[in-house]
Amino acid sequence: MQISTPEAAPLERHIHVTIPASEVESGVTQRLRNKARSARFPGFRPGKAPLAIVERHYGSDALMETFDQLINEHYAQAVREQSLRPVGRPEVQVEKGGRGEDLVFTAVVEVYPEFEPQVPEAEVIRKTAEVTEADVDATIEIMRQQRRFYVKTDRAAQTEDRVTLDFQGLMDGEPMPGGDVVDYQVVLGAGRLIPDIEQGLAGLSAGEEKTVSVQFPEDYHVADLAGKNAEFHLQVKEVAAPQLPELNEEFALALGIEDGDVAVLRQEIKENLEREAQRLSHAQVKAQILDLVAESNQPDLPKQMLTHELEQLQKDPNASNAADLETVARRRVVLGLVLSEIVRREKLRASSAEVTQVIRDMAEQYEDPDQFVAWYRSKPEQLEQAEALVLEDKVVAWLLERVKVTDEPVSFNQLIGRAPVPEAPSE
Repeated sequence: MQISTPEAAPLERHIHVTIPASEVESGVTQRLRNKARSARFPGFRPGKAPLAIVERHYGSDALMETFDQLINEHYAQAVREQSLRPVGRPEVQVEKGGRGEDLVFTAVVEVYPEFEPQVPEAEVIRKTAEVTEADVDATIEIMRQQRRFYVKTDRAAQTEDRVTLDFQGLMDGEPMPGGDVVDYQVVLGAGRLIPDIEQGLAGLSAGEEKTVSVQFPEDYHVADLAGKNAEFHLQVKEVAAPQLPELNEEFALALGIEDGDVAVLRQEIKENLEREAQRLSHAQVKAQILDLVAESNQPDLPKQMLTHELEQLQKDPNASNAADLETVARRRVVLGLVLSEIVRREKLRASSAEVTQVIRDMAEQYEDPDQFVAWYRSKPEQLEQAEALVLEDKVVAWLLERVKVTDEPVSFNQLIGRAPVPEAPSE
């Protein structure tokens, strides 16, 4: 057995193996004997046919099966003896082989790089936020906005009102295809209609009509209308003003608070915001440390891993617009190699309890958490993903012990990137 590494491919190992003809012949003979025990041939009782007849029928199969077994055994032996860490399956080329001949083959396999993970000498900023009653108020206001309803009004339509209307579109004096619409509802300011039409509706009351001139944008989604002029006759049938639900027992009940206690609702919201603040703070710190690790480590990258990551990115619709998919793929491979090397060197492990907790944390967003946990645990590949998340967090914790971490107090809005709700004008 000989092992070589091409200068142009430092992570490739070329394993050259010669297996004596006697070992090949021994394997073939044993297989033919095994086949003879159950083989059926005319004129012979089962298992009593001469070996020469069995060989005539099954000799090629026995030779191929022997090749497969010997190649697998000798390849595995080489991996053990040389302490290789293959990235994937080897490419095997049989250079010589047959009955009465030595079996000569070469197995080419990529291995993981040997390197010392570099811990960056840097400062990591950990933003921390205390959830205040004002943050709870802002969240409740958002929840009320999400549950707004509309009440019919006699006044003229204005921004945020819901208008019900009929309209007819004309182009060059002729009706437009699909331009005659009945009982169409639109919220002014939502941007669902062309601005010229929305502006025409503002100030109209129920029962009023108006004809407006419209120029379709050059980038309008209907190519036949892009950049063209038209007229729309609008007939307003109803104007409804937005109303927000009161913060009361009914509102709390609608949000799942069993006794409708608003104080309990506020406490639950505060606890949820605190959990979200902790999650975001941890996620931001994790992103910083991983960026630093990716920048400070430059191991040789296995081609198989790069190819796999590129294929995954090309299938991901969220990554298809990335400016340089290869750069993203290289970063992922670097992080994967560094994190797995730290796990290996530090002998980090994910306990069953830790994996279960990760799954339960995921399940919190579902109506039936227990059903989600049962479904998630039923798929081995998903359990592996949960285990990988645990190990990733352990590596991040290990790294954070070796860099400088500075806490920076910020507001909850700053932490989550939410603009504060503007204060109502004083009367």
